[in-house]
Amino acid sequence: MAALEARDLVYAYRTKYRTVYAVNGLSCEFDRGRMYAIVGKSGSGKTTLLSLLAGLDTASEGEVLYDGVSMLGMDRDEYRRDHAAVIYQSFNLFPILTVIENVMYPLLMKKAPKAEARAAAAEKLRSVDLDETFHDRLPSMLSGGEQQRVAIARALAAGGDVILADEPTGNLDTENGRNIINILMRLAHEQNYCVIVVTHDPSIAEQADTVLRMQDGRLME
Repeated sequence: MAALEARDLVYAYRTKYRTVYAVNGLSCEFDRGRMYAIVGKSGSGKTTLLSLLAGLDTASEGEVLYDGVSMLGMDRDEYRRDHAAVIYQSFNLFPILTVIENVMYPLLMKKAPKAEARAAAAEKLRSVDLDETFHDRLPSMLSGGEQQRVAIARALAAGGDVILADEPTGNLDTENGRNIINILMRLAHEQNYCVIVVTHDPSIAEQADTVLRMQDGRLME
C-alpha cells in the first residue's frame, strides 16, 4: 500500500477576473523507501501539491490518503505531528533553543520524559552526521547546511515516516545542498521513509528515484 495517494486532486482559487486551478485533476502515489522529486516552473502547482500532501491545505475536490485512509476525516494537525514532517527552505528552527532542544521539541510536545527525549534527539542528530559537539549551539552558530540537518533531525524525532521537503537546498551552496540530498536519499533507501522533495534544482531530480513534472496543475507524461 502506498504511504500517500492523491486522488483526482483539484485546488482552485478565484482572482478578480478568473478561477485559477493550481492543481487540476491530479492523481499519483508515493511509496515508502523512495525519494520523489516534484519539478516544474514557478506557478506549475508543485508547492500547492506539497501543501495538500502535508495537510496544510484542503483540496477543492478529490482527496489525499495516508495508508489508505482519507485525510478528509483526519485531524490534520495530528497527521503532521505523528506521521508527516515538513522541511522548509528557511529551516524554521527556534532561534533561542539550542540544537538538541530544537530536536527534542516535538518529543516534549508528545509528553515524552525529558531524558528519553534528549536521548532520542541525540540519536536523530547522529543520523544526520551531527555529533554531541553541536548539541549546545544555537542555530545562529551553525552554517546553513548544519541548520538544515537540524531541521531534518527534528522532523525525524517526530516519529513519522513521510518527509515533505519544500526546496530544502534553496538557501545552500552546492556542496551543502548535495549533502542534504544524500541524507534524504539515505533516509528513503536505508530507513524506509517516503521522501518527497519540491525543487527547481535539476541535479536533485537526477538523483531521485521518481520525478514528477508538473505543468498548469497537472502531471506531464
